Amino acid sequence: MRYLTDEQMNHLRESPHVLKVYPKQVCFTAHFKEMLWNAVQSGKAPREAIADLGIDPDVLGDTRITGMIVAIKNNVLAGKGFRDMQTKYEKYSQSANPEIKIKSLEQQLAYKEQEIEFLKKIVSLGKEASES
Repeated sequence: MRYLTDEQMNHLRESPHVLKVYPKQVCFTAHFKEMLWNAVQSGKAPREAIADLGIDPDVLGDTRITGMIVAIKNNVLAGKGFRDMQTKYEKYSQSANPEIKIKSLEQQLAYKEQEIEFLKKIVSLGKEASES
């Protein structure tokens, strides 16, 4: 995997889908991962889906794209839904600052809503399969 240049990292930071960027890693939002997964499941190629979501797939490179798709798939199959670094480490984000606590609770609520929607999709797919 190649390192990202400062220019590439700055470009990625401009995206609302990117939470953090490091020379070797890009951390995307849970919402981005869900939209990407849905696009790939509907038949779009991962590079095309990423481009449609406003991220230059050439900046990420094939290795990162493949790794991201595999990681998302593994989380979906494990029933973990779509997570980002904020929701993944939410139990460690306890703070005495009320504003930070409120933001953390808002993020947790948004994550729980995503989980509910994910579970609804699983249930509806099960119903469709049993009706066929």
